[in-house]
Amino acid sequence: MDNGVVLGEIIMRYLVIGLIVALITVFAFFIIMRLDLNALGKYSIIGVSSIFVLFLLLQSFGYHFFIVFSLIEWLTKFVLPWIILYWLIRAIKIIEKRR
Repeated sequence: MDNGVVLGEIIMRYLVIGLIVALITVFAFFIIMRLDLNALGKYSIIGVSSIFVLFLLLQSFGYHFFIVFSLIEWLTKFVLPWIILYWLIRAIKIIEKRR
């Protein structure tokens, strides 16, 4: 196999995926701007289009959609406690500074 051909195919694949994602994003914002929607309608369209883009990207990289749930589980186990601890320490410092 020639590396130039493989690299060209990979670049073309990513360009097509990027174009599809851009089209979905533009279409979602076009719908939001065109229709007179309340906040719930706007957020619903943004949420649905974001989930669709996420599903498309995961499928194009060979992952299943259910990996999102394992990522959420990992984030809540390991990352979220550190974020909470950081903000808790900042709040304690602010409270101590006021006294």
